[in-house]
Amino acid sequence: MTFETITGAVATTSTVVGGELTNKYSNLLNGGGSEVATVFDDDIFIVDPADSSKRIRLNADALSTSTDVVCSVKSDSAVNLGCVGTHEIYIPAGAMYTVTTNGADYATRELATNDIMISSFAFDTTTAQKTQFNWATPANWNAGTIKFKLYWTTTGGGATQTVDFDLAGVGFANDNPMDTAVGTAQNATDTWIADDDLHVSAYSSAITIAGSPAAGELVVFQLSRDVAADDLGVDAEVVGVLIEYSTDASNSS
Repeated sequence: MTFETITGAVATTSTVVGGELTNKYSNLLNGGGSEVATVFDDDIFIVDPADSSKRIRLNADALSTSTDVVCSVKSDSAVNLGCVGTHEIYIPAGAMYTVTTNGADYATRELATNDIMISSFAFDTTTAQKTQFNWATPANWNAGTIKFKLYWTTTGGGATQTVDFDLAGVGFANDNPMDTAVGTAQNATDTWIADDDLHVSAYSSAITIAGSPAAGELVVFQLSRDVAADDLGVDAEVVGVLIEYSTDASNSS
């Protein structure tokens, strides 16, 4: 394990362990002084001295380049550890609702061998049908853009056939008029693999939610099939969507 330059009341770049550098290590590890250090290592473990099988592991391998993730402990209870960064929430078809104008149809069906139930909204091949769902944003949401993945299946699809779905949203604070247009949609596309298989798309591009919503407010999302852009020759059965969002605080309280 190596340390980057330690900065503080008396900065040093010494590589010799002793004297001033030893004092600075002591201050860093014991909470004295104002030293700050960047530690370069594959993993860092915080281990319970009474039971070495109890460990907290810190690992930065999966972060994107130039990304800082801040972890902090809630100060008044010392038990709520959260991380600032990207999170996901899954919205199943059962949590969606159809719309009166060109709404998709909700249905369930049972697969033949193992009795697995498919709960989905069936989107037509010729009409740009829609569903909607709500998201009460958490208090630590950063009020930024979101992305989505589409979870879907079908029967009667063919090789190389694709689906194309759009998602857009609009946010509402208390006392906002709700008869407001959704924002600009972004799409997720996917290619048929096999009938009755689960299909999961890649993430869409970033979606800006209309209404400039703040954390803690309600967002109404609208999901629609872009029948002019896809060529799946049968209904696309949407079983859910995965929303990716980011937070700027470690917890919501």
